[in-house]
Amino acid sequence: METKSDIRIHVVIVSHDPGLWFDEMLESVAAQDHRFVDVTVVDTGSEADPTARIHRLLPQATVLRLESNPGFGPAANRVLEADPAPGFIAVCHDDVVLAPNALRLLAEEAIRSNAGIVGPKYVDWDDPSALQQVGLLVDKTGTPVSTVETGELDQQQHDAVQDIFAVPGGCVLVREDLFRAVGGFDPKMSFCYEHVDLCWRARTVGARVMVVPSAAVRHRQRLQERLPSPLVGRLYHRHRVRTLLSVYGFWHSLRVVPQAMALSAVGLLAAVITGHVSQARQIAASWGYNLMRPGSIGRRRREVNRARHVGDAHIRLSQARGYAQLTSFLTGRSGAAGSTGLGRELSPRSTFLARLSRSRVSVVVWLAVLILVLLSARGLIAGGIPAAGGLVRLGSSSDLLSGWWSEFRPVGLGQEGFAPTGLGVLTVLSWLFFGQTGLLRTVLIVGMVPLGGLGMWRLMRPFGALWIRVVALAAYLANPVPYNALANGVWDALLLYGAVPWLMGAVLTGARLIPFGSSDEIPSSKSRRTTLLREVRIWLPSSWQSRQRPLAVREILAVGLLLALVVAMVSEALTVVALVLAGLLLGSVLAGTAEGAMRIVLVAVAGAAVAAVLNLPWLLDGFPSLFGDRPGGGSENSWAELLRFDTGPFGDDRLGWALPVAAVLPLALAHDSRLAWTVRGWTLYLGTAAVALAAEQDWSPVPLPRPEVLQVPGAVGLAIAAAMGVAAFQVDVRRYRFGWRQFVPLTALVALVAAMLPLLAVVSDGHWNATDDDYTYVAPFSDDASGDVEGGEGRVLWIGHPDVLPLGSWKLGDELSFAVSDGGTFPTVAQRWVGELDDRTRQVGEAVVGAPTAGTRRLGAELSQWGIDTILVAERLAPLPYGDLSQPAPGWLFDTLDGQLDLAPGSLTAGIATYDNTALSPRAAALSVAVPPDEGASGQARLLLAVQVALWVAALIVLARLSTDENRRRRASRGETR
Repeated sequence: METKSDIRIHVVIVSHDPGLWFDEMLESVAAQDHRFVDVTVVDTGSEADPTARIHRLLPQATVLRLESNPGFGPAANRVLEADPAPGFIAVCHDDVVLAPNALRLLAEEAIRSNAGIVGPKYVDWDDPSALQQVGLLVDKTGTPVSTVETGELDQQQHDAVQDIFAVPGGCVLVREDLFRAVGGFDPKMSFCYEHVDLCWRARTVGARVMVVPSAAVRHRQRLQERLPSPLVGRLYHRHRVRTLLSVYGFWHSLRVVPQAMALSAVGLLAAVITGHVSQARQIAASWGYNLMRPGSIGRRRREVNRARHVGDAHIRLSQARGYAQLTSFLTGRSGAAGSTGLGRELSPRSTFLARLSRSRVSVVVWLAVLILVLLSARGLIAGGIPAAGGLVRLGSSSDLLSGWWSEFRPVGLGQEGFAPTGLGVLTVLSWLFFGQTGLLRTVLIVGMVPLGGLGMWRLMRPFGALWIRVVALAAYLANPVPYNALANGVWDALLLYGAVPWLMGAVLTGARLIPFGSSDEIPSSKSRRTTLLREVRIWLPSSWQSRQRPLAVREILAVGLLLALVVAMVSEALTVVALVLAGLLLGSVLAGTAEGAMRIVLVAVAGAAVAAVLNLPWLLDGFPSLFGDRPGGGSENSWAELLRFDTGPFGDDRLGWALPVAAVLPLALAHDSRLAWTVRGWTLYLGTAAVALAAEQDWSPVPLPRPEVLQVPGAVGLAIAAAMGVAAFQVDVRRYRFGWRQFVPLTALVALVAAMLPLLAVVSDGHWNATDDDYTYVAPFSDDASGDVEGGEGRVLWIGHPDVLPLGSWKLGDELSFAVSDGGTFPTVAQRWVGELDDRTRQVGEAVVGAPTAGTRRLGAELSQWGIDTILVAERLAPLPYGDLSQPAPGWLFDTLDGQLDLAPGSLTAGIATYDNTALSPRAAALSVAVPPDEGASGQARLLLAVQVALWVAALIVLARLSTDENRRRRASRGETR
């Protein structure tokens, strides 16, 4: 076909504060060998007027100055305001240099091939032998893929003219009538992705899109000098989703959009796992932004459909097969580098995929972990978790709010005081879950396992090697602690399992303990030999002055907020934190690396002070219960069982020794800091086991919680020690000649795999050996309960060991505890935190304990004054045959209750004994149960609660501000280094 050399080309250049390169760009346009070229420069709010500069090189050019910068696409659309004219429009950036024949070659090929849009070959601005882009492939989800490899040299291997789905921005030649027919660039898109959207819409009207590699263009691609990278990423994701929702027809939208959403969910999960939080926010916000604007999307869809001449099925034939994002990740190619149309260097997706490609093992590991958790806990997720032991129900969101805001607490016979901070935390979380407290409870139980694993992953990140994190994660997840805690109903241990690695990481980062501090903050070798007293004087000034002061405040505030949250949810958290602190300090001394010990103490103490302030005023009322009130010597686990973490159905065989065996490797091989961290890990492991043994044998002078709670730091320490084996294998094993040490790593690997076998075995079980039943159906809580008190207004007296009671309790003698709850409603989380025992409730316990000595025969009548309608004596965590945990009640208790004339044995349930109080009348119950709160103190209590909320919000805002400032400082520092 004969081409026309007199076709008119209208060059539209969009500029914004162009640099020195702009002159070279204008000269390249003036040097074009095509005769009929009109030039319009649209300046988007540049500080300096470029008109004189433009007219010096292009005297005939038209300059349109805009007051602000609407973005590339909307600015280029200003050409639509001119009268229509036959020919082509060449839309150019202000940072490209065209070869002298570029426009002519593009126009000739467009005429020869009857193409609507054509694009050139892009090469590097400084090195024209390096390729940047030669057209873009686009998959069905709108993800573009470059056709060239990163760093690929131009050897004419891509110089064949070909159809392509889209061409990147920089210099694009569009038929003028086509540009008007599709309405130009999408006015809602600015700065990125508008060229892909234009090419896609051009295909819907039947136009061809082609790339002409013989036309070469140099491109600077320096968008990051004009826009912040997070903004570019946010706009790219937002515009891609907008195109996806706009250009497909109805049926293809039903097919493709759910696939794109699922792929985005996978990308979001991968971003969170690999620590790219900003990328995760961009992915999530892109869908939220567009789905919140159905009117704009609907109008765009109608515009596309009115102009459509080609169906989606035909367009799909020209798209890239599969999912470009997933393929790029799995193959390690950064092929999506040009996905924004900005070029390889600036693409936020290319940066993300490049990082993901380096973290493919991380993503694969975490996908395997999540699949394992979902499969092994599928019964708990789908069927619910019984309210056995401490796994209490939450109630409704309104119940949580009213319980937190009220000064009347439904514990014992009713108390007046400040509500637990934990109720406020759960209230906020219930709002985030849209009132689905059942789902929230499942997440706070099952979700603690992956949360703890993620915390361990983050804790080991400063050690560098990926496989160190993998081994630490495997050792932590294989530990029996969380699974025995679930089987024994110890919610506190599950919450601590998820929180302790994060808390340790925050403390160690704040203390700048090697390798958790940056190189300029690590003490020198001279300071390492100083005493602790000298170290305090050295550290305090350097950490609280000038540049390091915001960082020290930020880290201490982070420790304080995290510790405040943990203490609010777990009463025994302070005991566990003390064990962590003692283990780290003692381990450092034993390893001969005492430097940083005082910094750990100072950060922990400062963080604890912040946590105490944030938990006021509940801390004042609830302080006596923060250390628990559990009778010692309950379970009597042996030393060997505690070393295997064998406190339940897990860890009870020879495989229970596999984890300690795997952690022996670094003791045999490690040196230097690797040995130091191994010693710290073993100190935590053995120290917490010793404390748990003291609690089990009743050697401790103070009450201690269950061993699952105490041994959470030991699980962290054992995981650290096992992970140090990887570092020792990589570094220290080379120091030795071939011998027995070379076989130690293989033994440790076999032991670690063996430790994982029990966890893999419960996949078929589906509920982690958790109990399948609870006491919620026992009278007076069952629907068909028929007690002496109408309307279920009487109270319930619970007696038993605290390990098997489903609510917080107070000590009753040496072996038992007791609690009082309202009848008709099974205890909820509101009865989890009991606080200090008040005088009225103490009288109930004294009446039961004193009955044998006083020879009482009508205990029911005595209990009637407090509205006690039912007595429940729990001896098992759950009714037989469910639940392995049992704590038999002493014989004197049953002899006393059975000998009462006004206590009648109730329903028979194996595991819990029921006694009905026949002496209680409905009128007496109604009068004794109602305890109105003191209205005079409500104003003061609510004021203090409002102050508490303000303190939490202020702390979060300050932490966010300090973190933002620190991130900016680090980015600036990296920029100066480059």
